[in-house]
Amino acid sequence: MSKVISVAESSARPKLVILGGGFAGVYFLLRLLKRLKHRHAFDVTLVSDENFFMFTPLLHEVATGGIETRHITFPIRRLKGRHEFTFIQARVNGIDLTRRSVATTAGEIGYDRLVIALGSDTDISGLPPGAKRVFRLRALWDGILLRNHVIKCFEQADAEHDPARQRQLLTFVVSGGGYIGVQYITALQDFVHRSLIKYYPRISRDMVRIIILQPSERLLTNLPSYESEYTLRVLKKRGVEVRFNARVTASTDDGVRVNGEPVPTGTLVWVTGVMANHVVASLPVEKDHTGRVVVNGYFELPDYPGVMVLGDCAHFVDPATGETALPRAHNALRQAWVAADNLAAEVTGKPQRPYRNPFSGGLVSLGTQSAVINAYGFRLHGFIARVIWLVAYSSLLTSTYNRVRVISDWLLTLFFGRDTSMLEVR
Repeated sequence: MSKVISVAESSARPKLVILGGGFAGVYFLLRLLKRLKHRHAFDVTLVSDENFFMFTPLLHEVATGGIETRHITFPIRRLKGRHEFTFIQARVNGIDLTRRSVATTAGEIGYDRLVIALGSDTDISGLPPGAKRVFRLRALWDGILLRNHVIKCFEQADAEHDPARQRQLLTFVVSGGGYIGVQYITALQDFVHRSLIKYYPRISRDMVRIIILQPSERLLTNLPSYESEYTLRVLKKRGVEVRFNARVTASTDDGVRVNGEPVPTGTLVWVTGVMANHVVASLPVEKDHTGRVVVNGYFELPDYPGVMVLGDCAHFVDPATGETALPRAHNALRQAWVAADNLAAEVTGKPQRPYRNPFSGGLVSLGTQSAVINAYGFRLHGFIARVIWLVAYSSLLTSTYNRVRVISDWLLTLFFGRDTSMLEVR
């Protein structure tokens, strides 16, 4: 029999449970506490499998030695307003919408109001069965593992005497030409050619191959063609091999096959897309093909009053434009703000407002010294765009400490290169 956790044993206040310590969950919590201003309208509990909030848009920088690991994380127990909510570190195993309860590794939690913000998982539906040597880029540990692996490939290649084996170790394949894939591969190219290779005398630049595979006919398909074409020119100028209409058909210890063609490599980074968290995808409600739950304009589940779904878990279509909100950090943040404002408005008797997609553009980093921006009709690329990209994202960090650390890391990387220490956990 499972243990039942009471989050408000001595209080008659409604129990509000927030599932997920990512963008949607944390920023919903912070916004709600700010709007209610110590009204204590709810007994609030946040449940997350990690005890920190991670700033995922900068994970590719951690994976390439540009930003120190801890600088993109912030402990949940140190969040502003920490005395006004309860935090439980646990993994969510299931949600019973009828019984209004959540099954976790710490026990069962009952709720009166529920916010589901469990994020997404890597879409591995296109990964060949039995694939080996595959890396993802979703969790903090993924970034640490990938960074160590790339450095280890150089260490092994420098000590290797077989040219074929050297080429295999120094070939890096990234599957997925969306935001994550493009940002990672440009940072990887910086990492390899500006920071790593000069310390390995037996390795020359022409021995390194960096390949990006895109299953469609262009990169960054969610951005206009101009930004896609500019990005392609940048990648080719930097020596990155770009293959369109390309898919990994096999992945073994010897390498991968791309549309049947063998490519010897020891590294496959899989960033082809995301699926909704498996707990969300199993809910008995209407969902899209990625498992995201269909919500109304207030992010509510129509058949289950008191339940909201946010961020990568929510399938929201803007009625004004017909556009579907993409699973992006900035969308999750804005959804959280609107949802929290509406819940606070319900408490204070003020009118609520439906959500509208802010814009369909984006900001994409193209390495240490370049980026591309298309937002609100504003277009820019190059170094100034990179500075704007960094300022825009660092402004969303949860604390001044993190902002200062991230900007300091970027400045140090700009002038001195990326860190090349291999810090393996033994």
